[in-house]
Amino acid sequence: MNVLELVSDGELYAVDVTLVEKVVRNIAFTRVPAAPDAVAGIANFKGGVITILSLSSLLGRSVSEHAAHAVVFKSITNGCDQIGLLIDYPGELVSIDDDAITAPGLSGYGDKAEIISGYAEVEDKLLRIIDMSLL
Repeated sequence: MNVLELVSDGELYAVDVTLVEKVVRNIAFTRVPAAPDAVAGIANFKGGVITILSLSSLLGRSVSEHAAHAVVFKSITNGCDQIGLLIDYPGELVSIDDDAITAPGLSGYGDKAEIISGYAEVEDKLLRIIDMSLL
């Protein structure tokens, strides 16, 4: 599995690179009144409107003040909606063997976030793998 590392609140996460359409640096978005906490706002992307979700908020943390980049994903579910994930900054492209992924709850790292589908250690780095189908 090839993944893109994401950094949020000083922690490393990873998403399947085949789902990534683009990383947008210094993304401009508009906040939406009365939206759930996880919705950072909406943004114009290629002439369409995408929803920008805050990774920090999805993980139960306060919204990161450092978040300035967004990873825009290909349409995942019904082919209509696109989402972006607000992060501090992108990391490297990494290859992970499927058998190197540990299921959540078994690793001892204590991250209880529902969007984490597993953990992998790559080159002395712990990656928390995000299941994009749960967003």
